[in-house]
Amino acid sequence: MHIAGDYLLDESRNQWGQNIELMYDRILRHPDRVRNMYFTYLFVLRALTSATEYLEQAEYDTGNHAEDLKTQSLIKQLLYSPKLQTACPVPFDEAKLWQGQGGPELKQQIQKQFRNISALMDCVGCEKCRLWGKLQVQGLGTALKILFSVGNQDKEGDQTQLQRNEVIALVNLLNRLSESVKMVHDMGPDVERLMEDQIAKTSSKPGRLRRVLDLAFSFLVK
Repeated sequence: MHIAGDYLLDESRNQWGQNIELMYDRILRHPDRVRNMYFTYLFVLRALTSATEYLEQAEYDTGNHAEDLKTQSLIKQLLYSPKLQTACPVPFDEAKLWQGQGGPELKQQIQKQFRNISALMDCVGCEKCRLWGKLQVQGLGTALKILFSVGNQDKEGDQTQLQRNEVIALVNLLNRLSESVKMVHDMGPDVERLMEDQIAKTSSKPGRLRRVLDLAFSFLVK
């Protein structure tokens, strides 16, 4: 979604803009992908709130004292944002996911699938695409690391420890997901109407995406 929102439409003229066809074809025409996007957004938000204590106390050293103070202030604003607390109180109890008879098996399955995704990123031909893709995949891995550690912290008394590059990747991923979710909510219904008008003869369920978006957004703000 965020790639389609700022797309190189004409390389010869360096013209950038929104690629509506790409938005519709890759995301908006697939309600399950829209739901997955909202769930991933909540998943990363939950990871962020779970790591509040660490992120608040972490050192943000860029070599520029003024920028460091600004970064710390922005991180605290994000962590204690009323909108964040409202959108992501406790969407699910992640500690219970890894408990019970199927917990360890589920954990291994997720880790295996994540390693497969990471390996696929090495096959991307474009260097910039591979770089940004790996950064976002690392952000997702960081979110998994945080939520995998939930439940063990009380037993071991250890706080989640993150590396500098993991914090960068997590915040970058959250930014991309935020942009994408906002575009889906703001533009999704209009793009759907426009595209379905063009393919009216082959579209059998107009308005389906709009209902999914309304349901997903209402869940997000509750």
